[in-house]
Amino acid sequence: MKKRNKVMMMIGSLLLVVMLVFVCLDGTFLTHKYGSVWSDQYIDQLENDQSKMIAYGIRAASSHNTQPWLVKPISWDTIELYADMDKALDVVDGDYKQLMMSQGTFIESYKRGALQYGYGLEITYRTPDFNEERPLIATIKMFKDEDVRTFDVKTSSTYDSAKLDEDIELKKVLDQCTVDYPDFSYTIVESSAEVEKLEGLLLEGTMIESKDEAATKELLDVFRFTEWEKNKFRYGLSLNTVPGILKPFIQPIVKFSSNDWQGFGESSIKQFKDRLDTQNQYVLIKCDSSSDLRYIYSGEIYQKLVFEVSNYNVRPSMQILETFEAMKSLNKQFQQGYGGDGEVVLIIGLQAKSDKSTSGNPRHFVEDIIIN
Repeated sequence: MKKRNKVMMMIGSLLLVVMLVFVCLDGTFLTHKYGSVWSDQYIDQLENDQSKMIAYGIRAASSHNTQPWLVKPISWDTIELYADMDKALDVVDGDYKQLMMSQGTFIESYKRGALQYGYGLEITYRTPDFNEERPLIATIKMFKDEDVRTFDVKTSSTYDSAKLDEDIELKKVLDQCTVDYPDFSYTIVESSAEVEKLEGLLLEGTMIESKDEAATKELLDVFRFTEWEKNKFRYGLSLNTVPGILKPFIQPIVKFSSNDWQGFGESSIKQFKDRLDTQNQYVLIKCDSSSDLRYIYSGEIYQKLVFEVSNYNVRPSMQILETFEAMKSLNKQFQQGYGGDGEVVLIIGLQAKSDKSTSGNPRHFVEDIIIN
């Protein structure tokens, strides 16, 4: 009996040591500063309304969570928004469509922050010159407006969702977007046959991206596998689907295997297949203009849908729209099939709304994106 107890104690001690090693490798004991921007306390402690509005902007969605934003305060009421070209993904986004969309999501979130504090905005858009180190995207001037209705930007919607069924609500928001952006239109793909056809193309696009070495390695470069890395970089992809209790063990293991780009690609395909199983409708956002700013506007539309559509999670699928060499043929086939009344600039999958919080996603601090 004593020998058995001794063995059990040794096994228990060994397990404890292994657990501590994993905890240290992952950085589980760290304060998760990378998520602080999601906290109202973080925003409340900022020194002025402009900084607080920038903090709301940082909460926006962005391509691969790269957060490619730089902000230069010009005066108390004016900022300039620049693209951070250090965050550009030259393989999967060589034409900078996703980077421009990310500028649009920031602008829409900044608008929501302005509403929170009772400001209207005057936005002067610039056609970005991507030969510049920091292309200027827009100059944004705020002004106090007594007619602006302030509200809680995290929970409110323009529409009373209690009085609308989910499909009517979605269409009302989309219809308003086509009023705000006259060059844009939309198509809802909802019949089972059309959904199956579209999902086949989306899966093919994901497989092309995930089996392309350069594309997959580029995405691996913006993946943050441990709490150490999330705190250090405060942007990039992360393993948000892993249960919290398992993260200290799963994240370091995935980190050690991250040099296997092929294995990472196969995992990406599997996760995308699982995601397709949860989506039964799609929205195709189209634009009949060739304006260089159309992708910035489409980013604003996407973020507006995130704010306004209360009954769905809206999730973009960008792979098939990418124009790197391996994707060009499928991209052309897709546009010919679905872009008859305008170029498809955004594909959005609709999932039943979940209570899953986004507060675990890494986010920059305001000072990280400020140009002095």
